[in-house]
Amino acid sequence: MEEQLPIADIPEGFFEYKATFKEPIFSAWYDERKIFVKEMYKTLLPWGMNLEKVSWNQTPKNLQEAQVTFSVPNPSVLVNIGIGGVTMVANDADWSQASVLISFFQTVIANLLRVGETEIQSHQTVLGFHLKPGPKPFREVMKQFINTRALGKEDASMYGMALYGAEHSILLDNSLALAGGLFVRITRVFPPVASFEEMAAILWKDEEGLLHRLGFRTQP
Repeated sequence: MEEQLPIADIPEGFFEYKATFKEPIFSAWYDERKIFVKEMYKTLLPWGMNLEKVSWNQTPKNLQEAQVTFSVPNPSVLVNIGIGGVTMVANDADWSQASVLISFFQTVIANLLRVGETEIQSHQTVLGFHLKPGPKPFREVMKQFINTRALGKEDASMYGMALYGAEHSILLDNSLALAGGLFVRITRVFPPVASFEEMAAILWKDEEGLLHRLGFRTQP
């Protein structure tokens, strides 16, 4: 039964959001860079932005590597803006921050598209976290997904699994951060019309369902 399962203990996690622009922002990047950076800086001021937290790649090898980075302190998010898209990474993120992060991402994207005069072509999210073992070691838990006989390694200290699809992938692997722990990474690609609320709801179901299959439940 669900209520008999232990609550998942997730001491470390991150959330990555990546958007690809429909059209590269060449004009904003080369012709109006001062205005572009100023506008994005002003957008991020309510979240504790200051000049020390802005940097850029001064020697990019190609246009893909050209980017400006805003290290936002509250919430703790790295915003990397390039000519072809934007990546935002929230470290130590958990679901208690969901509403704050949704508001932050919405504001950044809305202003970025306005200033860059472009549209979103696609969204990609990565939800990653390290999970502490429960009553049963993860080596035993992972056996439900692995044909250990076919591998010829029934005495392995740990097993991993990866599932890849066109719009969804899952990775379960040995955690390097937690002794006996499991690293989980859930990746999804969303259409350009998807809202952050819709993406968050789907990712929550992804995590909740996967944790249940691993023998855990989420916080009550």
